[in-house]
Amino acid sequence: MKFTKLALTFLSGAILFCGCTKDNSVAIKINDKVVTKSEFYDDYNKIKNSQLKYLPDGLKKDNSYVVLSIKSKYVNDVIVRALLEEEFEKRNITASEEEIKGRIEQIIKQMGSKEAFDKAIKENGISQEKLNSDMANEVKTTKLIDSIAKIKVSDSDVSNFYKQNKSEFSLPERVLASHILFDTNIESIKRTIVAADKDASLSQEEVERKAKEELAKVEALANEVRQKAINNPKNFAQLAKEYSQDPGSAQKGGDLGYIIKEQVVKEFGDMAFSQKVGTISPLVKSQFGTHIIYVKDKSAAQTQSFASVKADIKEFLIKKAKFEAFNNLIKGLKDKAKIEFVDTSLDPTSIEKKIQESLASESKKKAIKK
Repeated sequence: MKFTKLALTFLSGAILFCGCTKDNSVAIKINDKVVTKSEFYDDYNKIKNSQLKYLPDGLKKDNSYVVLSIKSKYVNDVIVRALLEEEFEKRNITASEEEIKGRIEQIIKQMGSKEAFDKAIKENGISQEKLNSDMANEVKTTKLIDSIAKIKVSDSDVSNFYKQNKSEFSLPERVLASHILFDTNIESIKRTIVAADKDASLSQEEVERKAKEELAKVEALANEVRQKAINNPKNFAQLAKEYSQDPGSAQKGGDLGYIIKEQVVKEFGDMAFSQKVGTISPLVKSQFGTHIIYVKDKSAAQTQSFASVKADIKEFLIKKAKFEAFNNLIKGLKDKAKIEFVDTSLDPTSIEKKIQESLASESKKKAIKK
């Protein structure tokens, strides 16, 4: 359903408490809570660096609108966390080890596997202690929301939502597809070779030669794997786990779920939607590499029946009401709170002014280039 795209994930990643004490000078005062510069900047820098990782250098400067926007959001997060901590204590809301474990298991299920979860934890440098702390605060936040939002959604509410938003339940033609991806992007292969050349001993010509040799090997392997898939389509999932270089789908046997044509690159979509169910595609090249596509099912354009979406609508309306209740609580807590930005560079008004200046500067640069 289209409406489920609404951002109602107010719990995930929302509670990240830190305990660093390198610089004890005060950054922000929130009621009786003091946030030191170390507490603020240690985690802020980690988050900033993670989000800027793949962006061009020009957007990584401290005065860029991107960096300033990240800082603005993090300042708000710190304030919300402090206010929530106060509220947890006031209402005597706690989280048991069993509840923390249950929350972790929920996230693992959402991510598809413990391997994917462990990888994400490792890549983000999250310790077990930090993970448990974050999950405890997610559990407490859920309890807090449940205590303030006594939500009742009737069958009439659900029915009216369906009638008023019927267009949201229209489904275009869809294909249930899996794929195996091979990295046949020559520039990507060159980068891998250069990265492996620790002593920088290879000349440009040698890098080019090795890249062509590697590309030929990968293309030969792709043809070989495709033939294996044709010989035994039922073994496609195992082949994907073994050979696919798509980190998002490989461990799921290459499964992409039901896709619509506009969701994927043109070359992939044209092939998948023209294939017959149960067939293996020729090798398909796109900007991401070379694909082998297996079409498992096709579904014509249709409007979902009320019965098929009733439960989802009810869940959506409950989440929406809780989200609104949570936002109203935070707004009320902020309105009553005494907040002082001792580090004036963290004042949201000042940050917003700098964001607008940065955006204006970027617009001017673009206009000059034209």
